[in-house]
Amino acid sequence: MIDRAPFTAAVRAMLAAATGRPCGLGALPLLDGRPAPLPYSVLYPLGGPVNGAPFADASEDASPAFQVTIVGVRTDQVEWLGDRVRRAFLQRTAAGGWEYPVTVPGLNVWARELLVDEGVDPASGDVVTCVQRYKFSVTASA
Repeated sequence: MIDRAPFTAAVRAMLAAATGRPCGLGALPLLDGRPAPLPYSVLYPLGGPVNGAPFADASEDASPAFQVTIVGVRTDQVEWLGDRVRRAFLQRTAAGGWEYPVTVPGLNVWARELLVDEGVDPASGDVVTCVQRYKFSVTASA
């Protein structure tokens, strides 16, 4: 079985490391118990199908999806962090590997896909937001 909690934790850690900005899990990120300064991102696990191993293959598959909401004070700030988030999820090395790997023992992330980029929404009041959604293709290593 492919457990989602460790995968979600690894995605969140990858995002924070790759962007250099705090990333909350379904809520405002905290630093030392205080709200993180803007800009930051919030990761929302959206679920996705999990398939049991077929008869001839011992590997299970999953396609977990995530929403990343980027929050800032200005449009340029949100676009800057949005670019960093896209690179974190999708950028490859010259050798073809992921520039920012999502590492979970026993799992192989073999594909990533941008599903939605809703662009910047400056109508949120005192903050500017942007929503992006991504899907992974993951196989359990036998």
